[in-house]
Amino acid sequence: MNNKAGDGVFRYRDGIAVAQVVLFSAAVLAALRFRWTRRIGWFCIGVLSIFRLVSASCMLQTIHHDTDNYWAAIFVCESLGVLLIIFLLLEMLERINKVIPVIHRYLFVVPQVITWIDIGISIGGFVAVKQKEHNQLLPTPYSRAGIAILFVIYLWQVGTFVAFWLRRKDFPLLEHRLLMSVAICVPILAIRIVYSLIFIITADMTWNAVKGDSTAYLMMTMLPEVAITAIATVTIFQIPPLGQQQKMESKRMGDTESHRGSQNIPLV
Repeated sequence: MNNKAGDGVFRYRDGIAVAQVVLFSAAVLAALRFRWTRRIGWFCIGVLSIFRLVSASCMLQTIHHDTDNYWAAIFVCESLGVLLIIFLLLEMLERINKVIPVIHRYLFVVPQVITWIDIGISIGGFVAVKQKEHNQLLPTPYSRAGIAILFVIYLWQVGTFVAFWLRRKDFPLLEHRLLMSVAICVPILAIRIVYSLIFIITADMTWNAVKGDSTAYLMMTMLPEVAITAIATVTIFQIPPLGQQQKMESKRMGDTESHRGSQNIPLV
């Protein structure tokens, strides 16, 4: 499929893959920590990191083995990862919503339902790509439908964020910190979405995540994804699990009431 791959030469794109292996391995460890401590984000960060580790590992395998199976695996992993980033940000907003209700909780379910449709389309796209003999990485009706659904889910996430942003003055410190983290990540995610849109609209292989220009991939895919993962990870580390936070607040309120009660005891 690629007259350069399989010749044993380590290239720029392979260096990006090595960096992904290192950085997303650390993200997997963070996700395991979140799971152990019952924090949010463990599933999205963990599965995203696994997708990127598989994709990067397959890319490194193509240094010596130029096979369709490796390229197909890279194609699928690159396609699915963006959804997990969107859901990571939605999960952070949902965490705020459980403390300070802003929108109905069912509004977080809608994008999940749409996602199952997108996953089905991605599977269909994978089958279609495997059956093609030539131009396997060019846009297909499946990939166009998939990116359209992805864009709709992103717009839904932006609209959800705006609803929370308008209520930001009502949020306690921890929830405000979560919101600011999402505020930083939303425009970064837009860069990643635009990268996919350009390729689907133009079919220019420069913007292909598998065999496109390495610098474009670095600046518009790898770095945005790493930045969002890092920002979310650092923020979630600073936020206690919801149950623990509620216990701390209940204890604080109980201590306050006890203190007030002791002040009201008449001195004899």
